[in-house]
Amino acid sequence: MILSLADIVAIYAVVQLLSLTAVSLNYKKGKLLSSRLLAGFMASNALLIGQYLLTHLHIISHEKLTLIYSIGTSSYLLLMPFLYLYILSLCYSDFRLKKIHLLHLAPFLAVTLFSFIMNFLINQEKIASTAFLSRGGILHSEFLIRRILMHIQILSYLIASVIALASYRRNLKEMYSSVEKIDLAWCNMLLAGFTAMWSLDVLSWLLASMRLISFITQYWLFVSSLLINLSFTLIVTFRGLIQSESFSGIQEFPKYISSRLKLTDCKEIIQKLTAYMKNEKPYLKPSLSVEDLTKSLNIPAKNLSQAIHTILNKSFYDLINSYRIEEVKQLMLNPGYKNQTFLALAYNAGFNSKSVFNSAFKK
Repeated sequence: MILSLADIVAIYAVVQLLSLTAVSLNYKKGKLLSSRLLAGFMASNALLIGQYLLTHLHIISHEKLTLIYSIGTSSYLLLMPFLYLYILSLCYSDFRLKKIHLLHLAPFLAVTLFSFIMNFLINQEKIASTAFLSRGGILHSEFLIRRILMHIQILSYLIASVIALASYRRNLKEMYSSVEKIDLAWCNMLLAGFTAMWSLDVLSWLLASMRLISFITQYWLFVSSLLINLSFTLIVTFRGLIQSESFSGIQEFPKYISSRLKLTDCKEIIQKLTAYMKNEKPYLKPSLSVEDLTKSLNIPAKNLSQAIHTILNKSFYDLINSYRIEEVKQLMLNPGYKNQTFLALAYNAGFNSKSVFNSAFKK
């Protein structure tokens, strides 16, 4: 038996993915739920690539090991649900799996069951094989419908993941004055890698369906998709485990619609906050969080955040950085700091990132 390049890459990918699944399942540090969801993503990915490999090597088909074949062909529908739930678990410390989350498995289970039934019927010759296999027949129609639904599902989850990360970053700025190390920017690379892999699969499928590309071109698109898949999977595993260990996420920030805080209460909180900022200068601490201020001022985090939004129309992040900018301006006027660079002044004022200082200064 001669293995092609795609077969070799697929074998390597399956071995790596199964190894990473084992690592994630046995990783005891950090947030265990995140590690478990990451393991689910890896295992689903291994199942998807393994199905291609076993089918290509004629080990399974719709006639042999029908259930395994049906599960494998539907496993693409597991990738984004696991990835989406994994991102949510990274974002929020109070995220827990609930019974309603089982609905994320519904498309996979439905397509697997439908595919198995159709394959079983043709194997029992209860459906004419010519009608089942021919272009425009039952199998072709089932394959087409499954493909369309699969790509709609993936696109929907990609959009939902981007929205979830954007919401997390907004909430993050309500609680921290420095967010560079915890804004999950590496998740953008994760989603970009998955999007690139998925886009190649869609492109290959569409062009092949319209007979606009040769088999060789389709083959190299598939190999490229495999390599991208493996690359971003390796990155996300090691980066994800580190992130899970170093930061457990935030609590989802409450809305103010049901709040009973009055406008006069908000004004009193801002007066107290302003006096504290002027006298104690807590913003000089680079890692200052809203929790630090709530302890010092004895004000609930929700009330403090609402007062900042209502009276000052700012997020906690923007408010603290505005104080730091004012501190930089004062240091610039101080003869004792005349020989220091702008960056040194920024660090003295509480900034811990050149890019954040530049952005805040221009703003």
